[in-house]
Amino acid sequence: MEHNSTDDEFDVLSARKLVNSMNRKNKKSGGFQAMGLSSATFNGIIKKGYKLPTPIQRKTIPIILSGRDVVAMARTGSGKTAAFLIPLFEKFPCHLPTGPRALIVSPTRELALQTLNFTKELGRYTPLKATVILGGDKMEDQFAALHSSPDIIIATPGRFLHILMEMNLSLKTIEYVVFDEGDRLFELGFAEQLSETLKRLPRSRQTLIFSATLPKNLVEFARAGLVDPILLRLDLNYKLSCNLKVVLLALVVMGLLIL
Repeated sequence: MEHNSTDDEFDVLSARKLVNSMNRKNKKSGGFQAMGLSSATFNGIIKKGYKLPTPIQRKTIPIILSGRDVVAMARTGSGKTAAFLIPLFEKFPCHLPTGPRALIVSPTRELALQTLNFTKELGRYTPLKATVILGGDKMEDQFAALHSSPDIIIATPGRFLHILMEMNLSLKTIEYVVFDEGDRLFELGFAEQLSETLKRLPRSRQTLIFSATLPKNLVEFARAGLVDPILLRLDLNYKLSCNLKVVLLALVVMGLLIL
């Protein structure tokens, strides 16, 4: 994909201004209330006991709310789940029976269940319905869950693709996709399932990848599946390993905007 350097510079500048503006507001007012969130989302945040956004939340939420595709380098415990759920709740303020609109892909059963529970807790004041699709559960129950018109599907790659093929399920209503712990998805051997799922998703979607590291296969996946994504890192000044420097250079060459 070719990129105009002037356009890229403009995009980087615009994105940085957006993040910096939001960060200044957060510092002045205390955090989440400065983000202009709906009462349903904000009340869920308060109910969870959160007072200030974590660094990854402060940096990613404004960009995600702007509609951009994002690759965020974030580890477990950084607050990454709320970083992609809060914009999700804002993007879909009401339940629709027309089909699922958000897909969250997790590498393990345990993480998928944790994400489901967290979605229900953080989104307790929203009308959105979430379901989980996991290997080891009865397929009949999962068919029934999908027929109940959930807004959010949280799934592991292998079982989700199996269900897609068994049900001949259309993903045309999906608008928001999250690949959580992207490096783990590839470490566990899900490359083929992820690529096949990607082919079935509508091109108009917004796509996010959250990952602690950026292995080569994940970079290639991002290049194939995301549109002009922004790479978000917590600290611009931390020391980079030689391997990561090579990866970041490759991202610049292929057009990822690094913030």
